[in-house]
Amino acid sequence: MNSFYSELTQFLAIPGPVEIHPKVYEAMNRHLYGHRTDQFRKIYVDCEKKFQPTIQTNQPIYFLAGSGSLGLHAAITNMVAKEDKVINLVNGKFGERVEKISQRFSNYSLVLREEYGRAIKPEKVQELLEKNPDTKLVTITHNETSTAVLNPLPEISKIVHDHGALLMADCITSAGGDLVKMDDWKIDFFVSGSQKCYGLPPGLSFVSFSDEAAKRMEEVPRNQDFYSDLLMYREKMSKAPDTPFTPAVSLMYGLQASLDLIHEEGMENRINRHRLMGTVYRSALEELGVELLAEEGYRSNTVTAAIFPNGVDPSKFMTYMKQYGILVTGGQGSLKGKIWRVGHMNLVGPREILTITSVVELALKKAGANIKLGSGVAKILEILNETE
Repeated sequence: MNSFYSELTQFLAIPGPVEIHPKVYEAMNRHLYGHRTDQFRKIYVDCEKKFQPTIQTNQPIYFLAGSGSLGLHAAITNMVAKEDKVINLVNGKFGERVEKISQRFSNYSLVLREEYGRAIKPEKVQELLEKNPDTKLVTITHNETSTAVLNPLPEISKIVHDHGALLMADCITSAGGDLVKMDDWKIDFFVSGSQKCYGLPPGLSFVSFSDEAAKRMEEVPRNQDFYSDLLMYREKMSKAPDTPFTPAVSLMYGLQASLDLIHEEGMENRINRHRLMGTVYRSALEELGVELLAEEGYRSNTVTAAIFPNGVDPSKFMTYMKQYGILVTGGQGSLKGKIWRVGHMNLVGPREILTITSVVELALKKAGANIKLGSGVAKILEILNETE
């Protein structure tokens, strides 16, 4: 059939970019302030003040004009010298991205690799660190978007620090939607991005670092990078405050509006909503007999990866999803054609998850799945009916 929906009216149920609140769009359309004016400085400082509670930190926040990958790049270039040993914890495509960055800047980049869908286990990190006591930095993807696995970051962080290393955490699809406690968990270098749980268009990377990480940065040669030299950011912000380069002014307007919405909802309520939406969507898939990729006990609260049932044509499924106005995404790398992923972050609530699930059911059925239509949606209604 010809679709009633177009690219302009499709609902984004992908793991980012996400649907954006009208108040954020409205804020971004405001008249531009000069980025060296007191008006913009007030906005920047306000954003920092409102961002800190979302990850429970007292450390400064730096808003870089670039995607989350810029933050990952900044972490390595600021904290790793050529002779430093780095351990990358990898169980998906985004962990592999950090691994590739590390290999460019360290001659001693090691990898603890876990199969897709499985979480990084603390005891394996312990074993590798015992064999490599000279490790300077360990990197981890908190919420591995490609596989919908939520890695046990607090437990791993304790082991890393017990062995005298620092920890960099990619929290790009966890922060702002799920629990992140930068200070309590001793995250030395935090990275997130604008187009996920924080509900903005792509283009901002959020980074923060501990006092110990700052000391480490002062030991690393500063000729490895220029644009993301965070000591330069720290120096500039301590004075005016100003950014060393032109910031993404309109995105900062949007960030301020988004943070206001986050605090209006309340971080605890926001985390609980994300967790509930993840729970009900996974429950619906299991009711339909669909297998989840991520191992039980380590499943993401912001994105779900499901394995295509036998008999389902993945390309037809994707086509039907688009025809009915919902955009989801498939697997990456070795998972291409084997899974689909749904992001349930930022503005996804009961209305949205019911719509997404009903369309998923219909698309699965039309693409060849042997399922009972309506059973997944009925499961969600049952859970929501029993939820206060």
